[in-house]
Amino acid sequence: MDTIPYGLLTLQKQPVPLKDISVSVHVKGILADVTATLLYKNELQDPLEAVFVFPMDDEAAVYNFEALIDGKTITAEIKEKDIARQVYDDAISSGQQAFLLEEDVMSDVFSCTVGNLPPEKEAAVSISYVIQLSLEADQALRFVLPAVLNPRYTPADCPSKSVIGNIPRDNADDLTYMLHLSLKVEGAQEIQSIKSNCELTDIVYNANMKTSAQISLKEGHKFDIDVEILIYYQDPCLPYALVEKGKPEAAEGTIMSEPMVMLNMYPEMGSGEENTHQDFIFVVDRSGSMQSNVSRASQQSRIATAKDTLVLLLKSLRVGCLFNIYGFGNSFTSFFKSSVEYNQESMDSALEKLKNFEADLGGTEILKPLKDIFSKSVKTGYHRQVFLLTDGEVNNTANVIEEVKNHATTHRFFTLGIGEGASTSLIKGMAKASHGKYEFITGKDRMQKKVLKCLKLAYQPSATNISLEWKVPSAVEPLVVPRVPEVVFHQQRTVIYAQLKELENSDTEETQAVLKYSCGEKKYQCVLDFTLTAEDSDSQSIHYMAAKAIIKDGEGTSEGVVPKDDIDRITKISIESNVISPYTAYTAVHKDSKEPVRGPMVQQIIPLYNSTLFCGSPGENLREYNLDCSSRLYLREYNLDCSTRQYLREYNLDLKKVEETKQIPVRGKSSSKKKKGGCFPIKLPKLGSFRVSKKAESKKVKEDHQDDTKELEDEGLTETKILKEEAIIETKILKEEAIIESKIQKEECQIEPKADKEKSQKGSKKGKEKSQTDSKKVKEKCLIAEPTNKEDQVMTLIGLQKADGSWIVDEVLAEIFNSTTQEILTSLPCEEAEPAVWSTLLSLIWLHTYGAKIKSDWELLASKAVSWLNTNAAGVDFGELIIVGNNFLKTEVKQSTLGL
Repeated sequence: MDTIPYGLLTLQKQPVPLKDISVSVHVKGILADVTATLLYKNELQDPLEAVFVFPMDDEAAVYNFEALIDGKTITAEIKEKDIARQVYDDAISSGQQAFLLEEDVMSDVFSCTVGNLPPEKEAAVSISYVIQLSLEADQALRFVLPAVLNPRYTPADCPSKSVIGNIPRDNADDLTYMLHLSLKVEGAQEIQSIKSNCELTDIVYNANMKTSAQISLKEGHKFDIDVEILIYYQDPCLPYALVEKGKPEAAEGTIMSEPMVMLNMYPEMGSGEENTHQDFIFVVDRSGSMQSNVSRASQQSRIATAKDTLVLLLKSLRVGCLFNIYGFGNSFTSFFKSSVEYNQESMDSALEKLKNFEADLGGTEILKPLKDIFSKSVKTGYHRQVFLLTDGEVNNTANVIEEVKNHATTHRFFTLGIGEGASTSLIKGMAKASHGKYEFITGKDRMQKKVLKCLKLAYQPSATNISLEWKVPSAVEPLVVPRVPEVVFHQQRTVIYAQLKELENSDTEETQAVLKYSCGEKKYQCVLDFTLTAEDSDSQSIHYMAAKAIIKDGEGTSEGVVPKDDIDRITKISIESNVISPYTAYTAVHKDSKEPVRGPMVQQIIPLYNSTLFCGSPGENLREYNLDCSSRLYLREYNLDCSTRQYLREYNLDLKKVEETKQIPVRGKSSSKKKKGGCFPIKLPKLGSFRVSKKAESKKVKEDHQDDTKELEDEGLTETKILKEEAIIETKILKEEAIIESKIQKEECQIEPKADKEKSQKGSKKGKEKSQTDSKKVKEKCLIAEPTNKEDQVMTLIGLQKADGSWIVDEVLAEIFNSTTQEILTSLPCEEAEPAVWSTLLSLIWLHTYGAKIKSDWELLASKAVSWLNTNAAGVDFGELIIVGNNFLKTEVKQSTLGL
């Protein structure tokens, strides 16, 4: 089927005006200063207004916006948003070229508008911003240039309007613009390597020094995926402070006029005992979008990855804690009415229910399950830790964050954004509002590793009484902006910004910052020594990040809740620092044009890459986007593919008109400023485009049930009744298709490939044996689910662990050990040790040998097993058992490695 881009097109279907994107990135320490230049060309015969909507990290500080027209650079001015829009509109009305950059209602989305671009003319706009790089689990600093902006589900009662719904979507082959990116890295530490999910040129070190390097994307890169670059320093967790000069021309008393310091600290807390009095709530997105793959490079769906992660989480819990699991979409379900005690019975029950966990609950309405969780009291002496796994495609982010913030004293959130395009505003906002942590899983990231990292942090007691003390010259007055951190985690980076008032009138002697905090009854402190000497640079990156921190701190979370005084204060800081906010915007006007631009202006919205990778059943995809009964019947009849279905859903298209004209009309939307409405032809696919419906049996099932639904409509039933009956019919279709598909797969698995068959007939006896062996392997692979590599065996072994941390001897365990149950039992070297002690010790030895590459997956459950051994094997000589265990498994694991 031909590609159907999402969104508006002009009636003429002219090419997209964005021609090129060039990005330069300068990384210094943990900050990246980025400048992106967008080149537009109007290839129409009329003046053009081009709108490019793009994702931006929620914490990025956008500090400059420029336009280049006819060889002249025009620097935009930052103004209150309403004033900026008025300036833009007035310029357009008078025939002048104008530019507008503003933040959407969701702070991780921006729109850039180029107005009155004359025919056959080019214009370039440059956007500059600073971003703090995240620290990954493997100690890499991660820079992301987001390309993917997913359509976001909007609940019916959500009043907020976003520009996201208007964005066209193209497949990668249809994007007309390329991305050029250059990266420069410098700092005090040696750079060990730079990696990316995209092809890079060879790294070039400057002047034989590995503290500075340059690298670029290879030419020909289409901006169809997030560009991720990982930078590996020799010691990425080295605490340091960086002092930056104030801006000489800044007005006295403003945030830009005073020197600023950035403290980069890594607090330490004693290992101590873990706090097992926890109430864990796991909340998993089961909306239709979770059927999509984690990324283009991944073959596993988001929901499948989430299910695997839940198994690890359940196995890693400690006896004595409480837990519950929620799944949500348009509605929500929970495994238990309230949190239950973690033991073997409750764990087995949860694992059994998890088998039916699918992405089949429609849209993404997070508020409903959250309110249910908040309505249930926390058991005395317990702390509630909420883990949210979602692809973050919602449009009511502010309302969700507000609800989380209101319950932050009793509920701490650990949020994980799954897949490219997850909202940084939602994922980061929920975690920060509740003093929790967040992670993003994209590309080849393993969700399990990042989730279990959060679980380790959740077991840590919360730090309290956090304060910051200074040892500075008497004349210097440090002022933390916006405030001292309200939460710190063990060995997790903490960044603090502070103004240094009167620094220029004092000596630049040694200075000390001391972060103090308590954990239980113990007191800790993190000390950082540094000098007050400012770097000889014109960079204002630290000032911009500090201004952004103040802006984010002052923003309201729900619409209409921000007091006017706070809005005025944020607007003042935004204008002083030139850092954009929700209440300001950039505007630039080309006033030197020789003559005004004349003629009606055509609007085009630049397409983004179509990232929606549906892989589930048609009915499940349609349900998420709330298509009505007749719409679903129509789509089933024509077997429209996923991108077309989403296009129809997103723009509320009249399907009866589509059926009559075989064209998709755009209702209530303007494809240009000269004409309203309009339509463009689509190529309807032939029957059989669905995976299962390629078979005649499935086609007949569909036709039969379509006739049933048509009869219901003819009888004049209400839409509600039709929906109910159609849902029953759809369920029947899905079940019968599943049966047919299962039958087909089994038949295909049992059929020997024709080429192999001919080869075996013509070949020798050896050839026949090889063909039969290959056929047997294919059959076994299709019909028997068994581990195919060590990582699969690790997951199988994890699945065998009991809730208390032990393993028992059974046939599956013996198969992993390449042995038998009898051999395991007879190899037990001493009578004092029970069989469960022996099998548990063997399991630990095996994991440390064959599962070392994914140790983060089983580290917590191994700790649980060690605790069980120490409790249930008193008097047993572990040293002797480990020697025998190594001989039995043919391994070489030391007792100290096991922690026994």
